[in-house]
Amino acid sequence: MKIVSYILFFIATISNGFAQKEIDSLLKKANFEVYDNPKSAIQIGHQILNSKSAKAETKIEALLVISTGYSSQRNYVKALDYAVKAAKLLPSINNDAFKFIIYSRLGVQYQQLKIYDKAHSYLDKAILVSKNSKAHYNFHKLLGFNYAIRGMIYKEQMSCELAQNYFNKSLYHYSQCPKEEINDANVSVIIYNKGNCFIALNEIDSAKIAFKKSFEHADKINANSLKAFANKGLAEVNTLEGKYDVAIRLLLDASKMSDDVGDLVLNQGIYKGLADNYFVKNDMQQQQFYNRKYEAITARIKQNETKTVNQFVLQINDESHKEIEQLKSDALYYKIPLILFIFMMILVLLFEISRYQKKSKALKMQRKKLENTL
Repeated sequence: MKIVSYILFFIATISNGFAQKEIDSLLKKANFEVYDNPKSAIQIGHQILNSKSAKAETKIEALLVISTGYSSQRNYVKALDYAVKAAKLLPSINNDAFKFIIYSRLGVQYQQLKIYDKAHSYLDKAILVSKNSKAHYNFHKLLGFNYAIRGMIYKEQMSCELAQNYFNKSLYHYSQCPKEEINDANVSVIIYNKGNCFIALNEIDSAKIAFKKSFEHADKINANSLKAFANKGLAEVNTLEGKYDVAIRLLLDASKMSDDVGDLVLNQGIYKGLADNYFVKNDMQQQQFYNRKYEAITARIKQNETKTVNQFVLQINDESHKEIEQLKSDALYYKIPLILFIFMMILVLLFEISRYQKKSKALKMQRKKLENTL
């Protein structure tokens, strides 16, 4: 009987090992496809979530993959929803690296919602985890990601000069990481944003170099959406230089590459660029065609933003309600000892008053006895 038990245990162990390997393989595939084929990444994420073999850490990774997939589609309502679900699993995890990435990912979602105070709050929590961690993790990759998001926030909120400082910090940390495909994707995004800053600062030559480098990193991993973004940026440089035919060719290539991605903001930029360049070339038929596409996709983006804001308001209300309940609970926690202390003090006071009255009464009786004796 013992032999049978050992055999069954051995088989179960091997099965679990194979299951975990399969899940790890699926996660790697999902992370690779999250930019180019977000639908597939989201489906894989759900497949992992539904797996009985998935550990808590694996589920968090799957939730973050789904969140990032929805971000790629600019569906920020669902992106935020899955990021929050990942955060709720955080108390069950002792891995500081996971805590760091979850806080940073939440920072990303709020950055994309343009709710910058909340984004800074989560990014700061991530940095605090890295500073307080007693574990020897390689935080370069995580810090690279965190500083990249800070750079994007400062680019949108303050100035490109400040943003470039954080982008450079981010690139330094990524340069210290082992070579991974996901790192090339992130570096491509960072350099693309540096290119946009160079355009804002009127440093056209630097912008051109940045967009070409961004394309090279995206091409290493064949990330079509990132290559499309780089082409869009390079097209903008060519438009500024008066090279309208080159800009149109780059934008048409970008449009082909982004067909299966479904990134509304990317397509919005491509259609706007094509409409503007065809207008300069006086090709009004093509200008009107792409302008209509631009207006239609802009309307969709505004609709999504409205839904996102409504969802965020509901989330804030829910969080506020929880905070109020927690405050009430905390207040009660402190009030009970205080009430007990006051009650004890009253009892002591009553006891002392009673004792004093008894003593006083006894003294009066003794005084009367003495008076009668005299």
